[in-house]
Amino acid sequence: MLDMLALCPHPDDVELCCGGLIAKMSENGYRIGIVDLTRGELGTEGTGELRKQEAAKAAEILGVQIRENMDFGDCKLNSSFDKTRKLADAIRKYKPSVLIAPYGDYQHPDHNESRKLAEKAAFFAKLTKIKTDHKAYTVGKIIYYMLHEPFNPSFVVDVTENYDKKLKGIKAYESQMKLMLGIEGLLKSIELRDQFYGSKIHVEYGEPFFCDTPLKIDDPVAFLR
Repeated sequence: MLDMLALCPHPDDVELCCGGLIAKMSENGYRIGIVDLTRGELGTEGTGELRKQEAAKAAEILGVQIRENMDFGDCKLNSSFDKTRKLADAIRKYKPSVLIAPYGDYQHPDHNESRKLAEKAAFFAKLTKIKTDHKAYTVGKIIYYMLHEPFNPSFVVDVTENYDKKLKGIKAYESQMKLMLGIEGLLKSIELRDQFYGSKIHVEYGEPFFCDTPLKIDDPVAFLR
């Protein structure tokens, strides 16, 4: 049973977009898992097998207990019945209290499809008449991380103390460093974005998240202080 399960369209998306949260929650004693939906085999750099090895290294750095790959096919991601049922079975198997899914965008066809697949799989997971290897399970809450398309976040997590570990997790993908590094590289863009959202909550680095259902708060004073 996991406290949080993060879904990743391609290996390294989770590290880039919510690696700080994962590192922080792991350090706080929570059990975290990552399910990669594809191997990223059609990316400009590296191979699917190499990225799978890098993903395992990144998971170890971030303190992730479980990581597996659905291998649904890079640029072939969709929410077909078979793929949805397979992902629903993983959700049933790991029983996450919180499911972390990509918000989606149009930078890559898999990004929007991964959100549709996540939402549909969470729905399938609770339907007792959809048979898989594990019993029906209802996810407590789904939250969404930012890929490329900005959104107005429901909350921002302070990841300042965990940022070095996030960067180490990203840099575990050595095959992707040509795309990541440099003044205009993706890593710089992510750091600037995390600084921007950190400034919104008066810290150095923050990661934004969206939730499309109300958040339960028992003590607004303690929460907002």
